[in-house]
Amino acid sequence: MDDAIISVIPVDGGWSVLCSVVGQPLMFLSGSRAEQEARSLGKCLATLGHDAQVQVHDRRKTLIGTVRYFSSD
Repeated sequence: MDDAIISVIPVDGGWSVLCSVVGQPLMFLSGSRAEQEARSLGKCLATLGHDAQVQVHDRRKTLIGTVRYFSSD
């Protein structure tokens, strides 16, 4: 099974959290809050049996960090 990819990216007016297994993006005014929620989602997916990867981008949409969460199975 492929990793669930959770991306934190800048958008007009804030930050978006996009997840490959969740249909709708989450929107935040704060980048740190978006990253916090992305990490929480990654941990949650791991407890449900999915490997997850959180990818954090800066304001220029450059990838600046990745965190992996492994399935608890």
